[in-house]
Amino acid sequence: MNYFSRVSKLPFQLAVVLLLSGSVLFFLGNKEKETAVPELDGLKVPEGFTIERAVDPGMISYPMFASFDGDGRLFVFESDGSSPTNEGMLKKPPYHIRLLEDTDGDGKFDKSKIFADSLSFPKGGVFYNGSLYVTSSPDLIRLTDTDGDGVADKREVVLTGWVLNSNGALLGGPFLGPDGWLYLTDARRGFDITTKEGKNLKGSSARIWRCRPDGSGLESMAGGGFDNSIELAFMPSGETVGTMTYFIEPQAGMRDAIMHWVEGGAYPKYNPVIEKDKFILTGDLMPVMNKMARVAPSGIMRYRGNTIGKEYQGNLFSAEFNTGRIMRHKVIADGATYKTVDEPFVTSGVQDMHLTDVLEDADGSMLILNTGGWFILGCPLSRVAKLDVPGGIYRIRKTGAAKVNDPWGTKLNLRSMAVPGLIAATKDARLAVRDNAIELLISKGEAAVLPIKNSLLKSVSEEMRAAGIFALSRIATPNAMTGVRSGLIDPSAVVKTAAARALGLAKDKASVDKLMELVQKERFAVRRQAATALGQIGDKRAVPALLKAAAINNDRVEEHALIYALIGLNNTAPLVAALNNPSPNVKRTALIALDQIGGTALKKENLSPFLTSKTPQLQKIGIWVASHHPEWSDIVIGFLKGRLNSAEIAGADLIAIRDLMITFSNDKQLQTFLAEQLDSKSASDVKKIFLIDVITHASVKEIPEVWVQTLAKLLDSGSTEIKSQVLGLIESRRIKALNDQLSQIVQNVNTSPDFRLKALSSKLLSVPSLSDTEFTMVFSYLGNKNESPVRQMAARLLSNAKLTDNQLVKLADEQVAKTDVYLLPSLVSAFKNNKSEPVGSALVAALGVSPDRLDNVSEEELKGLLSAYSQKIKNSAEPLMTKLAERNAGRLAELTKVEASLTRGDVASGAKIFFGKGVCSSCHAVAGKGAIFGPDLTNIGQIRSGHDILEAILYPSASFAREYETSRVTTKTATYTGVLKEQLSDAIIISTGPGLQVRIPRSEITGIEPLDISLMPPGLDKQLSPQELSDLMAYLNTLPDGIGNLVKRK
Repeated sequence: MNYFSRVSKLPFQLAVVLLLSGSVLFFLGNKEKETAVPELDGLKVPEGFTIERAVDPGMISYPMFASFDGDGRLFVFESDGSSPTNEGMLKKPPYHIRLLEDTDGDGKFDKSKIFADSLSFPKGGVFYNGSLYVTSSPDLIRLTDTDGDGVADKREVVLTGWVLNSNGALLGGPFLGPDGWLYLTDARRGFDITTKEGKNLKGSSARIWRCRPDGSGLESMAGGGFDNSIELAFMPSGETVGTMTYFIEPQAGMRDAIMHWVEGGAYPKYNPVIEKDKFILTGDLMPVMNKMARVAPSGIMRYRGNTIGKEYQGNLFSAEFNTGRIMRHKVIADGATYKTVDEPFVTSGVQDMHLTDVLEDADGSMLILNTGGWFILGCPLSRVAKLDVPGGIYRIRKTGAAKVNDPWGTKLNLRSMAVPGLIAATKDARLAVRDNAIELLISKGEAAVLPIKNSLLKSVSEEMRAAGIFALSRIATPNAMTGVRSGLIDPSAVVKTAAARALGLAKDKASVDKLMELVQKERFAVRRQAATALGQIGDKRAVPALLKAAAINNDRVEEHALIYALIGLNNTAPLVAALNNPSPNVKRTALIALDQIGGTALKKENLSPFLTSKTPQLQKIGIWVASHHPEWSDIVIGFLKGRLNSAEIAGADLIAIRDLMITFSNDKQLQTFLAEQLDSKSASDVKKIFLIDVITHASVKEIPEVWVQTLAKLLDSGSTEIKSQVLGLIESRRIKALNDQLSQIVQNVNTSPDFRLKALSSKLLSVPSLSDTEFTMVFSYLGNKNESPVRQMAARLLSNAKLTDNQLVKLADEQVAKTDVYLLPSLVSAFKNNKSEPVGSALVAALGVSPDRLDNVSEEELKGLLSAYSQKIKNSAEPLMTKLAERNAGRLAELTKVEASLTRGDVASGAKIFFGKGVCSSCHAVAGKGAIFGPDLTNIGQIRSGHDILEAILYPSASFAREYETSRVTTKTATYTGVLKEQLSDAIIISTGPGLQVRIPRSEITGIEPLDISLMPPGLDKQLSPQELSDLMAYLNTLPDGIGNLVKRK
């Protein structure tokens, strides 16, 4: 056990005695009172608030998350600053849980002790019924201090089977819902769990889990293809909201979200694991409650008190790792779900401020956690842990707020009270007192039922009535359940929703009649939860009521609940009959439910009217269902022919038709029809580009000959745009049959340089070597007289080609020795896997001509490249490697120097550089303009500091956006370096450059290796003048506001 010691304020003699005795478990911290201020350590709070340290920095390490027990003790889940691998973490778990106490009630924790250690990334926890429940993948564990010394001496595994991931995308929580269940967040990393009931749960998708505190009843409440869910908060009705990352691949500045997690929901982003795990789908993936940029949201809480102002009551607050902000989210009902109005509450003006949690203390003040600079494995801010950047816990108060005496009610001795005293305590002004009293009432069982009915259920507060409903549901005696059912007739939608939630979890058949009434008549949220409850209870009598409710529904979340319930009830006869209902809503609902139930109830004859329907929503869902039934090709192919021969397709219909064609792309009728459409002179370029995209993503193993012939014609006679699209398709699908035609394009001197290079690049995937003529052509495009994009394309092509020794020697002597720093990294990588001594000598000599250019060469990559050569070559390169190491060590100084040289830039000029001379837009997009090879930069100024942006420009490999890590894929015949875009069941798709994607069958892959090297070429700063770099930085710093905001974020 590693006990923390703080002795600086102890009398010297006492400190010596305690240290020598070895018996010290904790020390009292520094009690010097700090002045509360509006700004501290770079954290700034709104006017009318103050911020102060809640604990001395020396009493904690790197706090990640925190949770109170009922007495106000704070459990802090901490890192020791290390970043072990998954294997290292399992072998020697380095994380711990610290217990902090405020012994004199002044708001500053002064007592610190390690409650438990040897944990593998404890991503939160909750104290319940005398024990701390915590996630420590692969386990959910229960920690108990049986002798009251503040140290857990009993550790029990409640459930196990989740996958550990050291980058923080892993099991989180648990969080105690008002219904008494433990809720857990999870990431898309996989699980293989045997439940308490003996059932095996195995899958790969992200999930929201729940179980009872004893581990029984484990079930997946929701899930999907998103990357990671982090924390949860609960509405008074029990509805669950939480933070998550990657509801979409970054685009238009968006990536992360707050979600309203609804039972059975399949949530974005789309990922093949949704099909692999056989998710029940109710139509489109579920909507997002609140869209965010790439802020890496972490902790979340719902503010329940009114100490900081009634206008904050019921608001959500979330912590953002990337921006160092606490965001305020004003929650607004939006049909059967919620939306938010957002504004920054706490802001940060310093680097390396990474806020990870926010929680409400019993006195109404807020605690926020800064984890410090140690975490580098999951967020794109640095590749080097900054252990000198400490963590911290801060307290935010409302200026002038009245002091709350004994906020946790510890002086009341609630545990000794009988039921009447506890009922009286539920009316206390202090939140923690009320919460503790309710928990103790639940423990009294039947004796507390009537008092709860007569008190809590008659409260003027709808939140207290909802709390009473949940308390009774947790007591769960027959008498208590009558009280829960009474909530269904409460005037408040919040209470009705709470009651429906509790009754559904209890599978209470006595409530079915009332729930069937509510699902047809009540407000959105109540109807949604009533539908969910009917599905959970399982009484097939509910089917007609659910279908009637569908007729009046116009809300996606409510629709999901209705359909999910119908799927669960599995009563197909009334659903088949409902396909002829006059209501389009009912037809749609019945068709989706039948499709997802499976079996033989749904016939292809039932689908035909939907495909030919004049009602857009019915045809759309018909297409969606058809994509699940490749065995119905005869009716689908006929539909597709008619649809493609009609007017141009656009919007969502375009995506649906595309996906349907991809599903049926193995059908020979469709293959022939598609070729005819591409060959048609009357087909527009827009339609042809659409069809080329279908072929690119088609599920066929080999491109059929009928398509190859058509593509050959398009290469001859298509427009420039069509030819470019065909070249991309040839490269992506590695179509060898068109190599002769590609060679003709390459040899045509009248063809534009970029088109010749793209044609040669397409050919390169099947013929990796270059003839001397081809090499000479590419070599000529490296010259300064060519435009920058052409030079970059030529350099990338050479780096991907298998060059002869003579070609490499020429490249070293005439280009590597004198080329500018921008092209140097790509040219150096052309020498990988070569072992020839003359080539090695030429390379070392060329690099040694001007060591100053080595700033842009990766030390790791060059070291790996030289390792293939003889010892003689390695020895000759030692001075070069020493020089490179020295220059790398001076990068921070160079970064500081360049940063200091920046002047006030012009935003408009910076935009021109971004889309022009700087060629940034060849890889990056801003507001939909530009390419998508690199990270979307629409709001880069909002989520990254100016220092971080400049570092990424000067030294791209110093930090990575997590979704753009470089990988090397090795096959039996070739090596591909790029960004993995899709991982399909039978293939992977890797992007090797702007507009260049390759589909590689898994059967050919021999290895996939992550690389710590960015594909972004370094040296852009060397291509721009100081003023141009200042202008570019001004533009990037002001995004997404652009010219409207000229203030740099330092």
